[in-house]
Amino acid sequence: MYALFLKINFKEFKNKMKYKISEEITGFFVILLKKILSIFSLKTRYRIFEGFGIAAYYLIKKRRMLAIDNIKNAFPEKNEKDVESIAKESYKTMGKMIMTSIFLEEVTRDGNTVVENEELMRQACENNEKAVLIVSLHLGGFEAGSRMRDIRKFYAVFRNQKNRKINDLMGKWREKGGLNSLPLHDSDALRSAINEKSIIALASDHYGKDVDVTFFGRETTGVAGPVLLSMKHKIPVVLAYAIFDGDVIRVKNKKIIEIEKQAKLKETMQYNMQKIYHEFEEIIREYPEQYMWQHKRWRNKKK
Repeated sequence: MYALFLKINFKEFKNKMKYKISEEITGFFVILLKKILSIFSLKTRYRIFEGFGIAAYYLIKKRRMLAIDNIKNAFPEKNEKDVESIAKESYKTMGKMIMTSIFLEEVTRDGNTVVENEELMRQACENNEKAVLIVSLHLGGFEAGSRMRDIRKFYAVFRNQKNRKINDLMGKWREKGGLNSLPLHDSDALRSAINEKSIIALASDHYGKDVDVTFFGRETTGVAGPVLLSMKHKIPVVLAYAIFDGDVIRVKNKKIIEIEKQAKLKETMQYNMQKIYHEFEEIIREYPEQYMWQHKRWRNKKK
């Protein structure tokens, strides 16, 4: 009877635990690492995380080969040396991007992040009682777009981390930097944010199954969220991105994307997302070493 009582109470205790023990341990070491790194200057931390990026380049062969293959597909005219150089710099940028997430509050103050063409974003917000969408890509220090929190409350859509403790820590640290997280596929949270006077950033260069597009001349499929949301809620879309300029992040508001209607909804989605992908290509060609090449950008379409 006593053994049964202990068993039942252990189950209740386990159910009340928010995180697994392994998640708590990982979280403890991540918090400790953040505190240790905080001792160093922002510039030194960038160098440290560049080192982490290069370590990942050499240690994770599968991702390294994928990044190199992606770069070759995008830039067939480049030789092996140039491709390898772009890949290594991309990994350094990835390391700096991770550091940006962890220290977003500090990164977005005291001139460490500069917003260019801010008047374009203010123009998109003018006379608009709902959200403004930012369509962006995985390039440079893209999370530092939260510097525009001075204009409106700033959101971004993220995929939840498998480790719940890390997921919650990243959400808290981002929020301190003015970046409020919207979980991917949480339609209720997204709808609520859209109905605020807010700015919502969508990284829309990843693989999706909504529409057929070409990316660097190769066929693939992509998402259509920005087009659908803009049409459904009658809200503007701004193309914006962020790059590292030395140890300063420059957030660039490039243009307001006009959604051009076609004969059918599917055609409207495809036409406008293709237009956005062409913009992405133009940006990546200018800053190839700052793009995240480590993920699959092209996949075989199912017939």
